Amino acid sequence: MLMEIRVAGVLRMLVRSFRKQSLQSQSLLSGAGTWPLKPLEESKKRPETDSGDLYAGMPAPDPEKKVTPSKDIFADPPAKEDLSLAIFLDIDGVLRKLESVPMITVNGGTLPLDLGNRALLPEALRALKYLIHLTGASLVVSSEWRRSSSLLEEAQTALRALGMRVRGVTPVLRPREDLFVGTKLDPDKQATLRLRWAERRAREITAWLQEHREVRHWIALDDLDLTIADEAAIRSADTLKMGPFLVLVDPEVGLTMSHARQSSEWLLAKKERPRKMART
Repeated sequence: MLMEIRVAGVLRMLVRSFRKQSLQSQSLLSGAGTWPLKPLEESKKRPETDSGDLYAGMPAPDPEKKVTPSKDIFADPPAKEDLSLAIFLDIDGVLRKLESVPMITVNGGTLPLDLGNRALLPEALRALKYLIHLTGASLVVSSEWRRSSSLLEEAQTALRALGMRVRGVTPVLRPREDLFVGTKLDPDKQATLRLRWAERRAREITAWLQEHREVRHWIALDDLDLTIADEAAIRSADTLKMGPFLVLVDPEVGLTMSHARQSSEWLLAKKERPRKMART
């Protein structure tokens, strides 16, 4: 078929074609088109499908491309148990979130009031297991759960089920009644409670370490900022500073893999470059 293509009444091109007129040709014949014609490649449209499949237009998967599975973090052999490394473990706020959990204060310590809902976080337990897997450090429970034989046994059972053994617990000491935040006549009750709690836990950790001189390096996993007990006006002369050894955990998140990696690097670095623990 021979076609004349005119623009504004002027003959522009003679086209010989065996196909039906395209929309562009029709528009040019009517004088409504623009010149020149677009190349055929630019005017092509993606063919429509009637399948309704959202992924119909996507390329087929490449059978030659292999997907590499993520490495199992426990695939390598675990480190041997090392009694020179210790992890002081708090539970509430570390292995268990404290969001919306009512608490009760007993002898300067805080315990969960709702004992019917005290499940431990699988992610936090996995992070703790990974930390021990990398370092071989032993666990010492410093949590208030050690005050209750049933709570302590429950924690030990959960840890033992994942291959983590509890080496011991810190002693339970009395809080110092002479510590206040504010004034003695008008103290800030919550801040005073936290200060006494932190100072008492620092003394308890120190007391355990004094009985286990083989421990060279240690960390404390805790959601309580123990560094508030490090001030010279508060800390006893024979109590260790907590700041250099504290891994502070967000109580609304719990222990994470990031905590585990950072803690393992710290413990292993100290193991390679041993130094005497400073008490000042």
